[in-house]
Amino acid sequence: MSVRPSRFRPRRLRAGFTLVELLVAAGITTFMAGFIAVIVMNISSTASRSSSRLGADAQARLILDQLERDLQGALYRDDGNVWLAADILNGATGGATGLWQIAPRNPKPVGGISLQLNTPSINDARFSTAGVWLRFFTHGTPVTNAALDVSVPSAPVAVGYQIIRRFKATNPANLDTVYALHRAATRPALANSRPGVFESGYGITGTAYTGGGTNNSNVIGDPRTVLVPGTTRTLDAVIGDNVIDFGIRAYARDNTAPGGLRLLFPATAAGALSNSPAALQSRLPPGTPATASTYNRIFPDVVDVMVRILTDAGAEQIANLEKVQTPALTVPQRYNGNAQLWWWGVAAENSRVYTRRIVLRGGGL
Repeated sequence: MSVRPSRFRPRRLRAGFTLVELLVAAGITTFMAGFIAVIVMNISSTASRSSSRLGADAQARLILDQLERDLQGALYRDDGNVWLAADILNGATGGATGLWQIAPRNPKPVGGISLQLNTPSINDARFSTAGVWLRFFTHGTPVTNAALDVSVPSAPVAVGYQIIRRFKATNPANLDTVYALHRAATRPALANSRPGVFESGYGITGTAYTGGGTNNSNVIGDPRTVLVPGTTRTLDAVIGDNVIDFGIRAYARDNTAPGGLRLLFPATAAGALSNSPAALQSRLPPGTPATASTYNRIFPDVVDVMVRILTDAGAEQIANLEKVQTPALTVPQRYNGNAQLWWWGVAAENSRVYTRRIVLRGGGL
């Protein structure tokens, strides 16, 4: 019996892919690559923002912790002198320090949009061009030598807090600027023929803290550093960078006021928030009856503190819009051609606000 050959032959293996298969594979690969790229970019952006926020958070903790230590140890005496003072620095030069470097273009606005003291929440307030200049007397920190022996006992010192837009480096060739919060502290007593608080007295608004002579701002610890914390490129007193606003609300205990606290600053004579307050010059002890003539002269029991700090990205953007460029930058359309709205728009979107309520516990001398 003969066997007939099979009609079916083994199929030859294909040598490659069809054009359709290649196109499908390429499309899937492109989609996956794009999807992964988006994920990586989002993760990178989130990490960058988180790192920037963490930097601002760390600075805020340092600033608020130091303020809390100083304010909790704040001192007063019913002797007619001003033991605590606060002023709104609402001017293009940021006060009388002579250190404020005015931005060559689109500077931080003076007044107006920068001066919003009467907002319901201090988180939303804006304390003018250079914020609040706060200064007072507080318990000093002991100075020790290498053997940790106390060489200068703890004694009252004067401290001052203020924002200054100044050069960010000691090298004269570096013209970059930064908004910096300063904490200047005086020495308690005479040292190397230079005066301290004991020699200068306990009037924080007196000439000893604004005068010259052997008492000047070039020497760390001199009383005048309360006003001028160093020379143009001295950065010893800087406590925080990229701080674009700093302010306080001060209260005295008053059972007749809402919440048991009467606003002293920034306030009207009746204790209401004010956009044009009188300076706070505390020369009367807590518990003094608050009247229209004494409301801003009572030593506060409670102080709310606010600082606004730019993120690293925000600091770069503010620096960019404040410098001269060719061609000049144009105000984005969403700010309606208003450079002031532009400055604060960038600042608000790229900064964080930190607040703390501090109870003053130092008491009288």
